[in-house]
Amino acid sequence: MLLGAEALVRLTLRPIDSLEVLLTATDRRVHLADRRNARIYEGDPLLFWRLRPHLAEAPWDLTRVTTNAQHLRYPRPVGRKPAGAYRVVCLGDSVTFGYRVPLRFPERPQDDEPSGRPYPGLLEQALRAANPGREIEVIPLAVPGYSSYQGLAWLRRDIDWLAPDLVTACFGWNDICRRAVSDRDAMPADRLRVLARGLTARSQALLRLRHRIDRLRGRPAGPPAGGTLRVPRQEYVSNLLAMAELASRQGARVVLVGPVYRDRVSSPAEAEDMAAHRAALKSAAEARGIPYLEIAELTERSYPENDRLFGELIHPNHLGHRLLAERLGAFLGREGLLGTMRPPVWEAGAPQAPN
Repeated sequence: MLLGAEALVRLTLRPIDSLEVLLTATDRRVHLADRRNARIYEGDPLLFWRLRPHLAEAPWDLTRVTTNAQHLRYPRPVGRKPAGAYRVVCLGDSVTFGYRVPLRFPERPQDDEPSGRPYPGLLEQALRAANPGREIEVIPLAVPGYSSYQGLAWLRRDIDWLAPDLVTACFGWNDICRRAVSDRDAMPADRLRVLARGLTARSQALLRLRHRIDRLRGRPAGPPAGGTLRVPRQEYVSNLLAMAELASRQGARVVLVGPVYRDRVSSPAEAEDMAAHRAALKSAAEARGIPYLEIAELTERSYPENDRLFGELIHPNHLGHRLLAERLGAFLGREGLLGTMRPPVWEAGAPQAPN
């Protein structure tokens, strides 16, 4: 009967995207669509959404997105770490992903900003230049809209096979967004519910049933006045500390990066939440001796001088990403987090190996 129902649904009704069903019960959809309704995402039973694999220069919100088979915005396949290779994993959200870096205009290609790369790519380029002959990978585990709650779940799932030598983590704006319920309540990550979501995603009949039930219940009305933080402050700190502990148990070094944000003027309440999350993370990291990097020029206390480093309030532009890569590379060298490798040296042009 089940097989018959599945066959009937597949033959007679349009397919339903699992992403549509996964997000119906949450109010996170705003993070996923651009004005053209371009699709670069698909459903994920654990993380709810992820990048589609094998994208090739897909246009999305003034960004051209290319992905590999592992759903990552990374130019090469990622498999088990080769012997002798040095692997960095950069956990994050749209900042680490490189939203609008480089900036691309579908209607005005003559106005494209072709230069610049997200900071993980710049760091990889610089480390390779400084250590010729060494296999070095700087892999962004970063998706727009992700919070530290999703980042921790992702790291838990994949750290064993990734086997990183170094993990960096930078989350912020999505965590302080206010919604009707927190991410922990909206996206439970226990094994039973992840399994149930995975089974549902594979069946058009179950997707139809779930879609019907959700429609009868009605879509969430959105956050009430004030709402709740997607990731409350103490939980945000706990998530980042858990990432650090998990990486350390796997033998990897760790750097926690303070969240970036342009100014206090555009959205004072949001800026206050961001600053409080950042301060709580810094205090907890320093108390536990976890390397913590904060780039003052990419925080609201450097406004308005830092305006040239941002594309808008939340995301650094190509200049901001260059600064992020430079400061992170220098920090890794200064703190002895690169082992026997030489730290990068940055010059006016492309990253160069030291003399």
